[in-house]
Amino acid sequence: MKHIFFLLIFTTTIFSPKGNAQSIDNKELLNKSYEALKNIKTIVYKVDYATKYLARRDTVRTTAVCSLYVAPKDKMKTYNIVDSEYWESGFHVYGHRRYDGKKAIWANYPIDSLDSKRKPSIINKKRERNSVVENYSDLLLKEYFIFEKPLIRYLPVSDKILVTEEVHNDIPVYVITVAFQDQGDTRDNVEKHYIRKSDFLPIVFYSFLRFENMEQYNYYEVEYLAINPDIPLKEFKVSENETINAKERYQTFKEKTNNFKPK
Repeated sequence: MKHIFFLLIFTTTIFSPKGNAQSIDNKELLNKSYEALKNIKTIVYKVDYATKYLARRDTVRTTAVCSLYVAPKDKMKTYNIVDSEYWESGFHVYGHRRYDGKKAIWANYPIDSLDSKRKPSIINKKRERNSVVENYSDLLLKEYFIFEKPLIRYLPVSDKILVTEEVHNDIPVYVITVAFQDQGDTRDNVEKHYIRKSDFLPIVFYSFLRFENMEQYNYYEVEYLAINPDIPLKEFKVSENETINAKERYQTFKEKTNNFKPK
């Protein structure tokens, strides 16, 4: 585990104006959040993601609808279906990803070329397949469904994390802030987890760090469409002769995002 400490000036400046007195013990919050995540076997959600990588100037923005089937014994931890739309430096692309534990599918289509007959890539070699899934694991909420011991990994230093109470988009939340010790050229490394009070599920994740003279940040908001729905395993199946109707899938994706009603 990384060494953790608090930047008191930073946290006071950022959180004191909005945060209220804490009404839950840090350990209790971490445990309740862990249990809430552990009770999820299947989930469908919409995620809005923004990230800026160290060596890149532009922010990549992605909206995705993801279906996960939790598979703890699988290397990638979930079988998944991901339909996404992303924007970067003038590029506007629709993407489809799927992973069934044995094969992965990867396909991208420019929004103005959804009628193209481009064949998707089917990957079944283990190392390449895992690499493909890791490439889009940010959209799979890796901090909560892929990483080991989500949130409770901070239990040994629970007295050193900051917990505040806020309202985010009219939703009461606990905000867990973890600041990491500077290491070499890496500094100001911080994570924030916004935990919904009603069910202890995460709805926002934020991370930031500086490396030399560069900055990197990740931010996403989660909106749950269904928790523990009945999703047959066959929905995740990837076939060797897979074809994709990108225009039809994109239209369905847009209907889901536009008609979303939070749960």
